[in-house]
Parts: sequence; structure tokens; C-alpha cells
Amino acid sequence: GNTAMLYLLTGRNPESLSHAPFQADTLFDTDTALLDMPAYLPPCMNAFVGADISCAVLASGMCKEKTSLLCDIGTNGEMVLGNRHRRIACSTAAGPAFEGAKISMGMRGSPGAIDHVWIEDGQLRCHTIGDLEARGICGSGLLDLVACLLDLGFLDESGYLEEKRYCIPGTVVALTQKDIREVQLAKAAIRAGMELMCAQLGVRPEEIQSVLLAGAFGNYMDPRSACRIGMIPPALLERITPIGNAAGEGAKLCAVNAAAYEYSKKLAAETEFLELASKPEFQDCFVDALEFCEEDEE
Repeated sequence: GNTAMLYLLTGRNPESLSHAPFQADTLFDTDTALLDMPAYLPPCMNAFVGADISCAVLASGMCKEKTSLLCDIGTNGEMVLGNRHRRIACSTAAGPAFEGAKISMGMRGSPGAIDHVWIEDGQLRCHTIGDLEARGICGSGLLDLVACLLDLGFLDESGYLEEKRYCIPGTVVALTQKDIREVQLAKAAIRAGMELMCAQLGVRPEEIQSVLLAGAFGNYMDPRSACRIGMIPPALLERITPIGNAAGEGAKLCAVNAAAYEYSKKLAAETEFLELASKPEFQDCFVDALEFCEEDEE
């Protein structure tokens, strides 16, 4: 889990995580007892980059020669960029839009949620989880819908929605101008974090050789939509790979493999943390990333 979750799990007071300078008094990597059973808690990287990311980095195999970007996108967009020689992690407050919250008809990825949207013969088509009547839209469907509205011309690069309330044909599900703004805030935070990590590591975004999408949202979202709205640089489209529950896989590796257990500690300790809030460039980067312009691939 993330650092705050491990605090709550072990009954520690998380007060130090709630205010500046946002320091954790422990990063775990410890044996403990939970429900009277022995347990091992893997190491966190920072107050805002938890053991789930340490385990995901371990399981992903990203620590090789090529430069890779690992993303776990949720309310916080936790990302790690680098290779075996050097890695940088950051956490950016993406907001809950991609988890269905703060969206007028948003919902979790449960039965009846629109999870994919596409254009067919010039018309929008959609799929719902369980093939049921549409009740709302989840994160992956939201990403697709915004990308499709851009392609159809109902939405411009600034985020202006031509119709104040766009209803998906054949459903009761609609998207509002406010919903679009929530998507812009979420995707801009993630993109700005990527740009600043690249600057810190001394690489250009298009030089990233592999993009690994961890977690449930990363597993179900369409990379083409993520690139179309500018959340991920379009030049990286063909290098994107969903890797599913990498945190869970890494935790299992730590539990059964002594070498992996030791390596996870080394990975966590040696990964640098980039505090985005302390970077004066973050605000400019964030504002630039709010637009939906699709860059030319290089």
C-alpha cells in the first residue's frame, strides 16, 4: 500500500503526513504482526510514494539499461523514471477524475459503467461493463470519450465543449463542461510531472524507451486516448505496455524470494524523490499541459 495506508494498517499516527514538510517518520521495510499473524511490510520510497510503487518497480523489471517510465495513475499519479543507474520518483495530485469522482455521471468500473468509447462511421459507439444499460462512465471510458470528442470537433484544444452538455447517443450518460475541466486538471498534473522528471534526469520525453502502466486504470485505459489528450507524449504511443497489478506481483516476489526482498530495499533506498511543489517550473508546465493539443511525433 501507499505510505498513508501502511500507517493506518499498523495503527501509527499519520499526522506528520498531513502538513508541511510532509515527512514520514518511518518508511517501513519491517516485520510486524497483523491480526496476530507475522507480516512483512515492504519499503516505501517517500511519504507520497509508497511500498506499492517499490514493489511495482521490482516486478516491472524496469531497472535495466534502457530508460523506462512506470506510471500508476489514480487520485495520485505516482511515477518512476529511469534505469538501473539512476531513477527519479514523483507523486502528482491528479485528482479523482479517472476514478469516476467529481464527474457528473462518473462511477467506478462496475457493471453498467461505460468503459470504452470509439468512433464508427462518424458516430460514437460505446461498451459497458457487463453489456448492461449504461448507468455512468468510468475512467477508461472518460478518457476515450474526451479523445473522441476532440476527433469529432465537439471539443477544441482549449477544452471548450461546443455543447454545454454532450449526451452519448443511445444512452442517458452525458458529459459537461465542468467534467472536461476535471479531466484537464488530472491529465495536466500527470504530464507536468513527467516533463519535470525528464528535465531532472536529463532526457527528453521522446527519448523514453518504455512506458509501463501499472494498476487497474492503466490496465484498462486505451493508450491512444491517453496520447490523444496529451496526458502521455504521442511519440511514446508504440512504447506503452499495461502491466496490471505490478504492486501485487512485487509483493509476492518479496515474500517468496530472498534476493528480490533484498533488491526491493536497494531500489527504494536508491530512487531519488522529486518534490514537484518545490519546483518553480511546475506551475508553468502544468498550465502548458492543460490544453488538448496533440504534438507531432518525432
